[in-house]
This record gives sequence, C-alpha cells and structure tokens, in this order.
Amino acid sequence: MDAAAKPDEVRLRNGSSLRERFVQAGSGAVILLILIPGLLTWASGGRPFIPALWAAPLGLFLIGVAALARNVAWIITQDGILIGEQRPLGPVHKRMIGRHDIADLSVRKNKFSYPTSFSLVCRLASGDFLISPPLPDITRINETAATVAGLLGLPEAPAIDNPLDAGNAEITLGSSVSPDLRRVSRMTVPVVAGLCALPFLIAFWIGELELALGLLLPLGFLVAFALYRYAHRLAGAFWIIRQGEIRIERIALSGKPSAETIRAGDVAAIEVDEPDSKDRTCTISIRLQTGQTFCSPTKYDETAARAVRAEIIRRLNAPADAGTLTG
Repeated sequence: MDAAAKPDEVRLRNGSSLRERFVQAGSGAVILLILIPGLLTWASGGRPFIPALWAAPLGLFLIGVAALARNVAWIITQDGILIGEQRPLGPVHKRMIGRHDIADLSVRKNKFSYPTSFSLVCRLASGDFLISPPLPDITRINETAATVAGLLGLPEAPAIDNPLDAGNAEITLGSSVSPDLRRVSRMTVPVVAGLCALPFLIAFWIGELELALGLLLPLGFLVAFALYRYAHRLAGAFWIIRQGEIRIERIALSGKPSAETIRAGDVAAIEVDEPDSKDRTCTISIRLQTGQTFCSPTKYDETAARAVRAEIIRRLNAPADAGTLTG
C-alpha cells in the first residue's frame, strides 16, 4: 500500500516482501557457512578462523532482520488513521487513531535513511508522536502532506525543503561539483599508493619474490593509476532539471569543469536501471540519440526512482514511453 487508492484516502506502507526476506535470510545463512572452517580448525586444536568472528554476528543479524522486522501500513481517511502492523509469523495488529485525537501534522526528513526519504509526524492530543512510513512519491512530498492535512481537518504542514519537489522551478540531483575536492582526492593518491606498496614490501622482505614482483607490485601500480586518473569523479556530479532541459555539471577527464545541456530532442531513452542487488537502489539513465549515456549521480529506491523519472519526462515534455534503456 504505497499510493493513494482513492481520492478520499492515502495509503502508506513500509516493509519487505516475502521474497526480499528470503533473500536476506539466505544471505545470512551463506555467511554463516564461513563458520564451518573456523569450527573445524578450532576443534583440531588450531587457531579459530578469523573471518568466523565477523561472519557469526553479520549472518545472525541478517537472519534476525528477515525474521523479526515488521511490515507497517497506514490508511489515512477523513475518520482518522488506521495503522496495521505485522511480523512475518504473527497476526496483524490494528490500531485506529481518530482525527480528533491528532493535534498537529508535520513532515520530517529521515536523517539516517538511504536513499533519502520523508515521513509524516503526527502529534497526538496526548502528547505522543506517531511517525508514518516513508512517503512514496519523493517529488510530491508537500502535496501529499497537504492532502493528508485536508483529510484530517488539520492546518497544512509547513513546506519542507526538498530538491526533488515537483513544485520547484528546478529540481536537482547530486551535489555541486567541487574542484577543490578533486584536488584533495588526488593529493591522497600517494598515501593510498604507499599503503598498496606495503604488501609488496612485506612479501619482498620474507623472500616471496615471485608473489611480490608478479602480482603485488603491478596491482599496486594499477590501483594508484586508477585512483589518480579517475579522482575527478570524486568531485561529484550535479543535474539541474528545468522545464525543457537538463544541465549536467561534472569534472571532465582532463580535470576541467564541464557542463552539458540536454533537451528533449537529444534523448533516446530515459529509464530506471535494475535495482542494485545489495541495497535495492536504482539509478536513472538517460541515453542520448548519439549513444552517450548519463547515469544519475544519486540512487533511489525503485518507487522514488520511477517518480523522479516521471518528473524528468514531464519537464522535458518527452513521451511517457521514452524508450527502454538496454545494455
């Protein structure tokens, strides 16, 4: 339940699907398999396998999250807020908060969430606070809050600063490009290169010449070169999306600031990429008619990424089916 099903209600949901829980639990079980060599080594009188000390808490944590994390759903109507909570193996617990029990409504940015999300904060007449699941459409945060306030008969919540809000003249993705940060990152390359050289020196000292010269030395050079060559990417990238165009600012491979402007006629496809297997976040890809592809500088969960994509298409006045990005 992550969108308004009817004009007279708003539905919010937070939680993992059964498939996602199985993946989490399976990952935890695989990690716990690292314990087996450690236990065998310890049983035979040797030292415990060091990775086992990390595998145990991490594997148990993943399994615990999959088994115990709650699914929470809010249904907001003119009568109030119906809250449902359920653990994977338990019954659904329901609670009704009447509209007259709600004294105030505001919006907050969830500080420790990645990607960025916003939630409603309801202050009850009793003085308690309720935090909603994340609002689904990150480009309509203030609009959704106003809808909820209208349903509950409350004053509108103060508008919150959201760089992706559709009401802004410009929406921005990423952080402003900083040449100074690029220079700092390149200055750290000698330090990183020195650290990469340590294994080579150790292998050379203990007489493992083949290992030192055949693998570690070339590897150290490659790492140092890659860091120096691509340190400009650490300076950030910045998308400014206006009506009819997108301005993309970044540092070029030469190390100089670069800016390109994209218009609707330049675009062959705008698409949400496949979610990352680790944190299920997505980037937004824009492929030009020339074949050049730009990937968004920040990631979002799949729902938010599709909302941002829709807003980009709306501002470019491109067709909603602006192609499918492949490859």
